[in-house]
Amino acid sequence: MELLMAGTRPMSQIDIALEKIGVLVGDFQSHESHYKSATYLEAEARKDFIDKFWIAFGWDVNHEQQTNPYEQEVKVERGVTVGGIQRRADYAFYLKPNYHDVRFLVEAKKPAGELATVENYFQLIRYGWNSNIPLAVLTDFEQLHIIDCRFRPDLGTTLDRAIKKFHYTDYTNSEKLAEIYWLFSREAVDDGSIDKRAKELPKPRGKAIQRGLFPGGYQSIDESFLGELDGYRTSLARTFKNRNPELNSETLTELAQRTLDRLVFLRFLEDKGIEPKRLVESFGEKGTVWGDFVATSRRLDSIYNGIVYKRHDLLDSPKFRVDDTAFADICEGLAYTNSPYDFNAIPIHILGSIYERFLGKVIVATNKRATVQEKPEVRKAGGVYYTPEYIVRYIVDNTVGKLIAGKTPKEIAEMRFADIACGSGSFLLGVFDLLLKYHGHYYNENPKKARKGDCIKRDGKLYLSLRKKREILLNNIYGVDIDAQAVEVCQLSLYLKLLQEETEASAQSHQLEFHETLLPPLNKNIVCGNSLIGTDILDGQLFPQEEERKLNPMNFEDAFPVVMKRGGFDAVVGNPPYVRQESLGAMFKNYVQNHFETYASTADLYTYFIEKAHKILKLKGLFGYIVSNKFMRTNYGKPLRSFLASRTTLHQIIDFGELPVFENAATFPAILITRNTPAKKQNYIHAAIKRLNFTTLTDEIINSGEQLDESALAVESWTLTLPKNLVVLSKLKARSLPLGNYVLGKIYRGILTGFDKAFLIDDATCEKLIAEDANSAMVLKRYGIGDDVRNYAIRDSQRWLIFFPRGWTNKNRPPKVSAWSWISKEFPAIANHLEPYAKDASKRCDQGEYWWELRACTYYDDFERPKIVWPEIAKEARFAFDTDFLFLNKTCFICPVDDKYLLGLLNSKVIWFFLKNTCSVLGDADKAGRLLQQKIYLEQVPIRELNLRVKDEKTRHDEMVSKVEAMLEAKKQLAKAQTDKDKTYYENKCISLDRQIDRLVYDLYDLTEDEIKLVEESTKSA
Repeated sequence: MELLMAGTRPMSQIDIALEKIGVLVGDFQSHESHYKSATYLEAEARKDFIDKFWIAFGWDVNHEQQTNPYEQEVKVERGVTVGGIQRRADYAFYLKPNYHDVRFLVEAKKPAGELATVENYFQLIRYGWNSNIPLAVLTDFEQLHIIDCRFRPDLGTTLDRAIKKFHYTDYTNSEKLAEIYWLFSREAVDDGSIDKRAKELPKPRGKAIQRGLFPGGYQSIDESFLGELDGYRTSLARTFKNRNPELNSETLTELAQRTLDRLVFLRFLEDKGIEPKRLVESFGEKGTVWGDFVATSRRLDSIYNGIVYKRHDLLDSPKFRVDDTAFADICEGLAYTNSPYDFNAIPIHILGSIYERFLGKVIVATNKRATVQEKPEVRKAGGVYYTPEYIVRYIVDNTVGKLIAGKTPKEIAEMRFADIACGSGSFLLGVFDLLLKYHGHYYNENPKKARKGDCIKRDGKLYLSLRKKREILLNNIYGVDIDAQAVEVCQLSLYLKLLQEETEASAQSHQLEFHETLLPPLNKNIVCGNSLIGTDILDGQLFPQEEERKLNPMNFEDAFPVVMKRGGFDAVVGNPPYVRQESLGAMFKNYVQNHFETYASTADLYTYFIEKAHKILKLKGLFGYIVSNKFMRTNYGKPLRSFLASRTTLHQIIDFGELPVFENAATFPAILITRNTPAKKQNYIHAAIKRLNFTTLTDEIINSGEQLDESALAVESWTLTLPKNLVVLSKLKARSLPLGNYVLGKIYRGILTGFDKAFLIDDATCEKLIAEDANSAMVLKRYGIGDDVRNYAIRDSQRWLIFFPRGWTNKNRPPKVSAWSWISKEFPAIANHLEPYAKDASKRCDQGEYWWELRACTYYDDFERPKIVWPEIAKEARFAFDTDFLFLNKTCFICPVDDKYLLGLLNSKVIWFFLKNTCSVLGDADKAGRLLQQKIYLEQVPIRELNLRVKDEKTRHDEMVSKVEAMLEAKKQLAKAQTDKDKTYYENKCISLDRQIDRLVYDLYDLTEDEIKLVEESTKSA
């Protein structure tokens, strides 16, 4: 029956909440002395008031609707020991279907006593910060405090973190309750209320910082812990090297990481309560700190097994020497009492992201010292890019999730899932998490099908036993990485996930019942090896041992014999490395050329991972990767496009364009999902994602995706657009020549000086240099950038280039004369300008034979010819004609041809339509997004070539040239116009000429009126 307010209108959710909470307030007020007495317990307060408060806010606290324990939006976290006292749990609030990321926490207390204490605040802030949430609630019902959890926990500032405080009498005030309701109710949180509120909170500045209210600032949990791990690694590297000078770089890297892995895992066990004693704090009580650490490691190895505590020949040797004071400092920083970190609250995938970046550095040892440095491949790639969890979840759900849907645990036990570039294990964690939830849901829906030992019963619900989780991990999860440290971290991450829901009691119960260690051996599941290079590379060749170890060749048939004999893996998922193969050397290049169908001389490494993944998949297996979208259009992607179009059935392409999926990295990522079956004629989903602030990626794809057919998957280029657009694009190509062929490949990028501050000058400086020395004019060139290039016109940039190309000095100076002395004599003003920059200019890796010369370039002469120019990035057609011999920078491209007919085509709506459907897009092409007009795309532009010996075609050509010449003149006059009347006249003339040129182009390509309408609608300015 619908509730009505005053019999006039249906009650809203907030009206209902106000009414329900009003009843609670009345009850509390009537018996306040009882509820605030010492005998009234927290558990009673929760049951009588706090549970009901959040139920009134629309949350299913008692799980009356959400009965599946693996899919509940309100969870009660396990109790953890704080100061030796077993603490009752908090409420953790989630939103379906994302049960990984906590939205906010509520800490409950009993009404007796002070709520706003340092201990209470610090405890909640610690949980909130570690859970990566901005806001949390501390309440005893009498009071409700909203706490800011964005800052690293600090005992000295905790009481400054309250954002707002409410008394229970405020709950009956509709305005005050609304403040709470529209922040924490189910409907508000679903609308993004918490993130919105967090963005509105003031940031510390000025006096707040000076007073020390915000030590550490807005340092997120991952940034903070990564910084500490880096510091600990540096400290361990130094102490290990100082006391054991014979250790090399690789050994030091392994020893430091194993030490930290042991400490982190132990802290995890402590905070979960699986290890009841605070062991890290106790190191040094029985002997040295290091000695106690080693002894504890040996004891834990017998209980847990696994790579972390496995006996290490050096680390666990009594001969290994360590500075006990330095190691004690690390233990003190990590120990629970002094640490802001709560490993019971840090999400496992956040720990994985921390470790992924941690793996980007190694210890480099010399004879006397050790330092921590970025790996060369990481430095070249610009950093480590950890896959966001929502990407992992989507790929896993649409591969592994599709395969297990409707299957029984027995059927799933026969399946094998892999990531062959697993890194710290983010995708394998995603697979493991999905499998655990699926099994848990299955057994709760079918309790009679659970075998003995599969589940344990708690609160009337079935939960997977540790034994069952071990079985799933060993049966289903497989990974490979070439980096031994990554393999160790991946295993560690999976072990953390395995024990995530365990307690001291469940761990002891498992050992007593099954007489086995808690952790299964994963050395046959997660292996160290080169996924791309097999051991056949060694056939007939002798490699130095160090080089062979670096190659680390591996055969899948040897590493996973049972899996491969049964046909391969059921699904392969991941995010392969984005590395140019040139950086891997000639030996790698020769190998992949002979072993991979997708080989191209300039291909990225991910190309070969895509092929390898399909070759180790079972027939009908599913593949899901996030990779760069560049293979869809580039020349190097042609063999891969052919492979995918002929050997697989495409299911989804989710293109993110320029969106920063990976923080601080422009990788142009796309999700690619296929089935390992020969190509079938069926539609696939294509979605061009335009934003990242969506609720879920699945919803965004449903809203923006479209069904395309295989006609878009041409080997020459994948044009992912609607069939009606493809018809027009095909027509444009049918009677045309690609621009690259039309201009004989003469499409070049602009100049890169390597040090603009020295070599670029303004008009005033140019005039000054020429006034001082007339010879300066010989080496000064007018210079432009992409923003100067407009439609049919180039704006004066008032820039000049000091132009000494590579080889110029030695070609022109007399023999036996010092190069710089000669430059200084012949061009004294230029030399005086450049000399202050000599030191910095000398550091360039792309200079000529001398520091004042530019890098080698075979087409410098083409800048001093008539040419068509365009910017690399543009949101409209901006092709111009240059007859002033302008030099342009790297944000431009040039085509050194004197061809006004071509200029007219390039500026037409028809060609812009082609480019919109071909180029990579920065933003949304239909909403003023910019096109990336690089050579790989422009050389595909279809040019209608005319035979000037045929009268009709010559007439059409000449008419186009005439219109373009009129346009060029009109643009010149527009630039000179000073009165509004003249400006309006020439603007209208340009619009008219544009329309006339477009009509000529439509006729050239024989477009119908419907096709013209499609082109014009598609190319409208947003």
